Amino acid sequence: MFRLSAVLLAVLLIFGLVFSLLPSGGDVARSGVTLRGVQLSLYPEQDPDAVWRFRATALRVDPLKSENTLDGLGQGERWLKKPDGSETLNLTLKADHLVIDADSNLRAEQAQIYILDGCVTLNMRSAAGKPVFINQRSGYSAPDVQVSSPSLNLGFDDFSSSFDFKNARGDQRPGASAQIHPSSVCKAGKIVPRAPSSQP
Repeated sequence: MFRLSAVLLAVLLIFGLVFSLLPSGGDVARSGVTLRGVQLSLYPEQDPDAVWRFRATALRVDPLKSENTLDGLGQGERWLKKPDGSETLNLTLKADHLVIDADSNLRAEQAQIYILDGCVTLNMRSAAGKPVFINQRSGYSAPDVQVSSPSLNLGFDDFSSSFDFKNARGDQRPGASAQIHPSSVCKAGKIVPRAPSSQP
């Protein structure tokens, strides 16, 4: 579910009306509209406490597939609503191209997710025809994922996780590394150098 500016909404409504009046055929099957320099907010019905915000160089609307594609996505953000009405940033998303389907789910060929709680970075890639997929109800999944944080670095095949990262699972690949006393730590969602230990 999108909440767009009044002008952008009017453009989409006009396009939908014109499209509905066109005859079916090969030319119509290739029809669509592209909007440039867009900012949009996504309010998933399956996840009412979350708001996604995106900025992209272009938005391609495909009414036949009920899909919208963001090209040149600078960064996406997932915000969580608090009981007092304020919002807190939960994670950021980077991807060259991002498809939003009719259920507000997201998919991409590759994407990077940064979770502020724990400063966890997920570098996610598609493989064997399976895309990076973000399900608004259950979380995210990808066939190839590299997970890194100030203290961990490990890779997974067939990875999936909820948004809070509490039930992450997958087939761990060899080569994982962990640091008991890493040189950097997570503080307020940012990776910062560890303060030097005081000597007795």
